[in-house]
Formats: sequence, structure tokens, C-alpha cells
Amino acid sequence: MHQDLYFCVSRVVVARGMDLFKIVRRALGYFGKPSRERVVLKPNLVIDRPPPVTTPVEVVEALVEYYRENGFEVIIAEGSGWCDTFTAFERLGYLELVKKYGVRLVDLNVDDFEIVRNPKALFLKEFEFPLTLKDAYVVSVPVLKEHSITGVTLSLKNMLGATIGEKARIARKGRFHRSLNESIVDVNLYIRPGFAVIDGRVIGIGGELGARPRKLGIMIFSDDPVAADAIGAKYLGKDPLSIRHLRLAQESGLGTADPDKIKIVII
Repeated sequence: MHQDLYFCVSRVVVARGMDLFKIVRRALGYFGKPSRERVVLKPNLVIDRPPPVTTPVEVVEALVEYYRENGFEVIIAEGSGWCDTFTAFERLGYLELVKKYGVRLVDLNVDDFEIVRNPKALFLKEFEFPLTLKDAYVVSVPVLKEHSITGVTLSLKNMLGATIGEKARIARKGRFHRSLNESIVDVNLYIRPGFAVIDGRVIGIGGELGARPRKLGIMIFSDDPVAADAIGAKYLGKDPLSIRHLRLAQESGLGTADPDKIKIVII
């Protein structure tokens, strides 16, 4: 992988270590602080199953501590697709973060929204933008995991859960699957997450909802979510530019999917 800074346009930090809280502080120190006062953490809680199907609560807790210590308001938001969102919050330990830190949990399936439009969108010309995410610095916090359709489900695909889906979750979010790769890109173009933290300590192999755990022992950080996903794909043994939604994301200006243009910092 070419690491000449002259050619690199994005930076990704890959971290190893036992102390999760120290890893988060050290890795985030390589990047600037959020540009907005409110930080929304978006874990992958697509269903109420334990990691590596879903994001471990301790990863989100480490991020909550970091951002709160630096003076930011922190919200944890998700719109689960295969169960009630607050069922996932409860069963996966996220309610404890409310008790411990006073953070707010938001079910994006029932969030207020405004209609936004993009005639140049690949598929979603119109989008219901959750108001919790408006004027917020959104951090996508997925697990490093394979997907049966898209190859990988990382920070970009995680944002499909940051959409409205009251009652008819399957019908409303199911529309994305009519053009899944394009929908992933469009949702990220509308929401524009500012950062990605991918938990690769224990990765998910063989599918999205029934992922088999495999220890890898890394975490991936970047202010370019496309680049974070590209490096994540590499760790899963895949060519990032062969992943359609990553290639489309790069072509749409969301970030860098070409590993030769990504500076990797290993800590």
C-alpha cells in the first residue's frame, strides 16, 4: 500500500491495545475536534443480538466519555430494522449509559423529520431527514462485518439505520434494497457523517444477522468514512474498489476508497 503523503488524500488510524478508553483517546487525538457542539453516535443495532452482529456498548461508552470530557453534548441514535429500537437499547446494555452519563437515546424510526431533495441522487431523490441529526456531528460506529449482498457492512451502510421507519420499518427501509448500493451512497450524501469508528476487535464473518465471531484485535478511525470502510474491507480480505457502494461513494465525492491514496497510521 503506497504511503507517500504527497499522494495520500485521507488518513486512517488503525489501533491495537487492551485499554479501549486509552485507544479511543489516542486515536481521536490524530484528528481535529468536531465542528459542531452536538455529537450523535450511531451504533449498528439493526437487531437485538449480541456482538459482533451489533456494536458493543463499551465502544460507544468510550466515545461518550471522550466527547463529554471535551465539552460536547452527546446523543446515541439508532433506527433498528429488525426489532424495536428501544428493545435493542435495553437488551444490549445501552440504557446503562443513560444512568451513568445522562446521555439521551433516540429512536430514529419515530424521529421528527423534514423532507430534503437531491435531483442528482443515484436513487433516493427525496429523503426524510431525521431532525435529531440536523446540525449535528454524526459519528458512525459499526462493527467490522461482512454482508451477504454488499460484501461489507461498515460505517457507510450503518447509516441506513439513521433513517425514518415508523411502524412500517420493513416497507420503508426495505425500499433501499431495491437499489441498495446506490441508497447507501445517497443516505450518506444527505446525512454526511463526520467520522467513523469501526470496531474490529472481534469481527463478523459470513453475514450480517448471523455473523460468526473471529478475533482480529483492531479498531479503525477516520474523518473520511469512505477511507475507513476501504481499510476495513482490506482487513476482511476484500478489494475496496470491488465493493460497489465504496466505489460509488468515491465517485460521488464522499471520500477516498482507493487504498493507494490513504495514509494508514498504526498505533
